[in-house]
Amino acid sequence: MIASFRENLIQERRDGATNEALPEGAAPLRLRLLFIVTIALTPIAVVSVLQGMDRAQRDEADIHERLIETARAAASHDGNMIAASEQIVRAVANLPDVRDATEDCNRALSSAVGSSPYIVNLSRTSSTGHVLCAAIPKAVGLDISNRPIFQAALHSKGQYVTIGPTQSSIVPITVVGGMLPLYDAAGKFQGTVGISLNLEWLKDLLRNRQLPEGAIASVFDKHGKILAANESPVAKAIFANANPALSNTLQSASDDMGRKWVFAATPLLRNEIYVGFAMREATLFAPTYIHVTTDFLMPVLMIGLAWIAIWFGTDRLVTRWIMYLKRISGAYRAGHYTIRPSLDAAPGEFQSLGAALSDMASAIQDRDRKLRDAVAQKTELIREIHHRVKNNLQIVMSLLSLQAGQVSDPMSRSALAEAQMRIRALALVHRMLHEIEDQTTIELHRLLGDLAHQIAEGFGGGRDDVRIEIDVIPASVLADIAIPLALFSVEALTNAYKYAFPEQQSDGIVRVVLKREGDGFLLAVEDNGVGYDTAAIRRSMGSRLITNFGLQVGGESSVKSTPGKGTIVALHFPNPESPARPEDIAAQ
Repeated sequence: MIASFRENLIQERRDGATNEALPEGAAPLRLRLLFIVTIALTPIAVVSVLQGMDRAQRDEADIHERLIETARAAASHDGNMIAASEQIVRAVANLPDVRDATEDCNRALSSAVGSSPYIVNLSRTSSTGHVLCAAIPKAVGLDISNRPIFQAALHSKGQYVTIGPTQSSIVPITVVGGMLPLYDAAGKFQGTVGISLNLEWLKDLLRNRQLPEGAIASVFDKHGKILAANESPVAKAIFANANPALSNTLQSASDDMGRKWVFAATPLLRNEIYVGFAMREATLFAPTYIHVTTDFLMPVLMIGLAWIAIWFGTDRLVTRWIMYLKRISGAYRAGHYTIRPSLDAAPGEFQSLGAALSDMASAIQDRDRKLRDAVAQKTELIREIHHRVKNNLQIVMSLLSLQAGQVSDPMSRSALAEAQMRIRALALVHRMLHEIEDQTTIELHRLLGDLAHQIAEGFGGGRDDVRIEIDVIPASVLADIAIPLALFSVEALTNAYKYAFPEQQSDGIVRVVLKREGDGFLLAVEDNGVGYDTAAIRRSMGSRLITNFGLQVGGESSVKSTPGKGTIVALHFPNPESPARPEDIAAQ
């Protein structure tokens, strides 16, 4: 059996079984460690999340600045052309032939245009708005007095003015116009020198500019009309609804395919023409999404890995060995002290604990052996004592019997016979204690049955007219309780045989009854004899003994007799195995 138990322990240790039930309300070690580690890592997780949020804000600010700077750089680069056109106009205005509108004015303007692909025309207008000379001869004579650019120059107080894209009246292209007003020495308005720039140069600049992959650059007017773009269809969808009032700020729009774009716009020509730069939101914010996701997931991953490490670490290093040692302790509790824990693969602390348990088992085994030897010796001595007490009581009974044989007085002989009965009851108790293994308790069924038959035989070898009946439930009591119960029964049975049946009768019955009654027991000796009047009979020594024996077991005795109907001697006593009641303790 021990070998099988040891094999089961070894197999359980290999399997690492940890399904032992914990005490109610107790938290497992694994969950406590998970809680502690989670609490310890929570500040790091919070800091990481805050860093992710800060990184997202900084990345968004960086993207904003990058788009704005890109748009500004594009506007600055493209604006240089417009600034250069102003310098060309001022240089041409200083030419005498142009300023005075001489016959060589057309030649001078044509020479100024030269081979530039971006300048469409240079012209000199009068104070009334008529073209006096121009690089393109067919423009001479045109009346532009009502055109917005001439009106703007007329009221510009000598400042160079420009105007947004407009359709040229000379050639079928869209141009950007610029005009410088001229004044004489007296400050009188003398007309203007104007320039027309072909917007194709903006397209060339966009095509030649190195843009990030997937980026859209566009030039559009204040009404959202696309003037130039590297991808016109996409630019039209993005910048068509651009808000000029939000220039130099991030805006968003979706193209025809539903893709979301983020763009920034900055003025190129006052508030007439804008340069926009757009990138797809997914491409633009992809690094930010990755960084923020990493910052958010890193603490979660860290806590998750810590949970996994704790879950398997506690199982492999702690829980399995605790459960194994618990089973070892269960084996020791069952008395298998020869089993020793096998902890070669366990951590050093558990090896030390296992060694301590082994030492404890050895000490308990040695102490149990000594206790068993002491108990065996004590049992043998008690058995010998009961045997000698029984023998001594038999000697006393023999002496009383000899004494009774020498006494001629019937009353004295009867008194000695009663004493013999009481001593024989004591001897019976000690004989039973000597015969049984458990020398502390006695079976009442056997004790009361033997007493009844012993007393019946003591009265003339038994009377044929009186029979004995035993109705006793199985119950065991301590020897200290059994002796008063035996003596009580002896007195009651003796009185029944002596007084209940004074004459021969064929139906005499003496019953010994033991049954449970409430929390205690009822022991009764009943007969169907002649009975007597309890009020008329003086209390005898037997009655006093019955009362005293009942008190010794904490009970209460009673005698009920009716002339002609028999007698009942009863004893109500508490169950010796029941807890003591407060009133019983107080009474003691």
